[in-house]
Amino acid sequence: MTGLKRPLRPPDWADTHSGPVRPEIATARGAYETALRTMPRWAEAALAIRNRVVGIFGLHTPDMGQGMADLPVISETDEAYELGLKDRHLTFTILTEMRDGAAAVTTSIWYNHWAGRLYLLVVLIPHKLILRGALRRLA
Repeated sequence: MTGLKRPLRPPDWADTHSGPVRPEIATARGAYETALRTMPRWAEAALAIRNRVVGIFGLHTPDMGQGMADLPVISETDEAYELGLKDRHLTFTILTEMRDGAAAVTTSIWYNHWAGRLYLLVVLIPHKLILRGALRRLA
């Protein structure tokens, strides 16, 4: 567990995507890792470009050898699995919850700097496409 402290205010932005889960995927961690361990090639290429660009500005670029599965874990139970990072521009968490045969993935963002808003504008469309495609892998 990372000990990441979420800001004490509600997120500045959040979205939730959900989809059905095969019976053999029994935990929130299993759902998260099945959905997000591998990324489409276009998303891997986009993340590689992102890492090069944001690195110039001193922003955090974690090793993503296993896709989004490499993010630091904040908390974990069988029903809920949360990962996240705090950087200069924003703090974000990804919470996967198992509910009645479905997985719900909620991304929450807190802006720490004006650049966090700009960053979200750039990644918002790919974010939605990646999550929708990832959740299809669970059915």
